[in-house]
This record gives sequence, C-alpha cells and structure tokens, in this order.
Amino acid sequence: MATPPDRPLNIAFSFPRGRGHLAPLLPIARHAEALGHHTALIGAREPVLEQTGFTRLCPRDITLPSSTVGTGSMRPFDSKRVLQKVEEVFLGTAAYGALIDVHQLLTEWPADILVCSEFDFGAMTAAEEAGLPCVVVTAFATASNSWKDSIRVPIQQLRFAAGLAPDPHLTMLDGALTVVPATASMRPDSDFGGSVMRLRPTPVEIAAPHPAAEWFRAGDEAIRIYVTLGTEFNTSSGDLFSRILDAVAGLSARILVTTGPWVDPRTVEPTEDLGQSSIRVEQYVPQAELMPHADLVVNHGGSGSVVGALHAGVPVLVFPLGADQVPNGDYVEAAGAGAVLIAESATSTEIRTVATHILSTPTYRLAGQAIATQLRALPAVEEVVAAIERLASPSDRRESSPGVGETTHL
Repeated sequence: MATPPDRPLNIAFSFPRGRGHLAPLLPIARHAEALGHHTALIGAREPVLEQTGFTRLCPRDITLPSSTVGTGSMRPFDSKRVLQKVEEVFLGTAAYGALIDVHQLLTEWPADILVCSEFDFGAMTAAEEAGLPCVVVTAFATASNSWKDSIRVPIQQLRFAAGLAPDPHLTMLDGALTVVPATASMRPDSDFGGSVMRLRPTPVEIAAPHPAAEWFRAGDEAIRIYVTLGTEFNTSSGDLFSRILDAVAGLSARILVTTGPWVDPRTVEPTEDLGQSSIRVEQYVPQAELMPHADLVVNHGGSGSVVGALHAGVPVLVFPLGADQVPNGDYVEAAGAGAVLIAESATSTEIRTVATHILSTPTYRLAGQAIATQLRALPAVEEVVAAIERLASPSDRRESSPGVGETTHL
C-alpha cells in the first residue's frame, strides 16, 4: 500500500504532442496521484487527454499532422536523416506556444516540480523561468542524442525569449533528473549529461478487459499476431495495413489490428481471402492486454509499441515510417528479437516469408525474452516518484490546495 506523503506536492506534467510523448508520463502521474499528490496535465487537445481521468487538465490547441482522416499516402523519408527534424517539429512555434501555455499554468497553479517529455523544450524553459526543478522523461527508446547539435541555436533563441541566460552545453535538456524507460543497452547513460534513473515499463491498469482482448486470447488458432501502426504515422501509411493482412492470410492465426485515431477500422481489410486466419480490426485496444498473448507483433517501430512487445518477450516485425522508428528497428534486428522491412516497397509475399520465418524460429522469441528480463529488472515507478518527491522543494506560493474537477482551458 502506498504511503501518503507528509505534504502533498503540486506536480505538473507536460507533453509536446501525441500519445507517444504522453504515455511515458502516465504511470508516473497516476502513481503520484495514488500517493495523494496533486497533478496537472498539459498537452495536445486529443480525445486521449480527456480519457486520462486526471482532475486538472490543460488542453493545448496544437495542429498535429496525424489529425487527418484515413491512412493517406506514405511519406518518403531519408532513413539517415530521421533524427534531424527535431527543430522543425518541436521548436519554432511549437516550443514558443508551450512556453506561453506552461508559463500560464505555472502562474495560475503553483507547482513544486515539472515533469515533461524530452522534446518539450518550451515546458523545460518555462520551468527554469519559474525557478522549478524539471524532470525529463525520454520518449525515444533507442535513438541517440545526435540530434542535439542541430538545435543549439534555436534553443538559445527560445531561452533568450524567456529572459534566460545562454546554455551552450544544453544542460536544460537533462533537467534535474532524466528518467529513461529503457535499458542501458537501448539508451546508454552516456547519452545524457546529468543524473539518470531508469524506469521499468509500467502498463496502464485496466478497469475491465477489452472485448477485443478477450477475443484475441480465445479461439483455436495456433498463432496470435498483433498489428499496429501507432497513433500518428498510421495516417501516412498508405496501403501498408492491407499488404500486412494479405501477407498473413493463409496462416492459422488469430490477428488483431488496431488502426489508431483518425483511421476508420472499417476501411482496413485484406484484399485477399484470409483462408485459415481470423481477423478483428479495432481503433484502440490497450496493448498491455494483447502483448502477453501475442506470438508476433507487426508494427511501425514506435518506441511505445516496440518496448511494449519486448517487455512481453514477443518478437517484432518492424516497418519504420520515420522519427525514432529506424533506430528502434535497428536495435530489434541487432538484438535478434525481430526483423525490419522497408515499409514503402515490401510486398505481401516478402512480408509473409519473413513473418513465417520469425514465427518458426525459436531464437527470435528467446532474444525477446532476454530483453524482457532486462526491462523487468529496472526500477519500479514507485522509486521514480520517490526521486521526484526528493527533488521537489516546498513552494511558499501555494495558498491552498487545488480543487477537484478543474479544467484549465488555454
């Protein structure tokens, strides 16, 4: 049973965009609330934000490229330059908007500490401006920090706008503590310039089993395959869903596909006869309910779904579509826990061949289980929240505790 704190803290949680940046914060925020701390969650205005159940929500109006209907067209990308778009995506108006909005939150609601995603540069700047310690939680599972050199100038400009001194060594990006929900083999301590604490992957607690998860566990099929293209790149995946489903048609498999937001499950279907396979398509199912029962996860290489699969010891077939997905796929392949195919050109025949090889070769599962052992040995969320409590200095700005059921609209 959690021990109530001597004095409840006000802990602000901020993410810059998308569910991939929110998910690593949720276990920390939920445990903090369970201990009796007060929390505020600020981030992109998406249905997922309202579904988190936190009492103080601060939705930010951010235009996300994923907020388009359908699977769209696959966006070409240079696999050697996938980490060079950090400035384009997370700085500029995105960072200045976060600086303003998080500053407003911290002005109206006196926090003791800020916890944010590693690309929430505006929130980091607002915390330093307010004199608050900042805990940075990484969103990328494996990608190195090679992108830091590309943002040195815009970071200084952002700090100048906030009236802060230059930070030539970018120490702001490490915060008072960096929390890494990945093993040292994925992201070594040398990637960071300050104190580092690991975090064991912590699946969100499920109030009631999802019907699709129960379906996935049932049936007489010999194989269970889970297919997902995430919650952002799903809208630029072209016909990849169909090619994957055509590939696994004919296997004696039970296949669950989650399309993610903005993609109607009714539009995702194979073009060929499924043969012995059974398929179910949903927009969202908590992956923690599916991973322990899967024999193969087919995904885009997003950090959340890759770590989720490896935490369950399940091999992965990766189709990188951009961002951190190339290094994540490289890690999976180098570790022997799966394979990578080119999303734009992989044919159904090629996909079927590789998927069948992974399923029929025990070493892939064994490699995944070895990584799972490493992930499960990481510090639990209770230890991370305890570290946050130690970092949070008392605030004499608070005159009263926040009320419940409050939503701040920015």
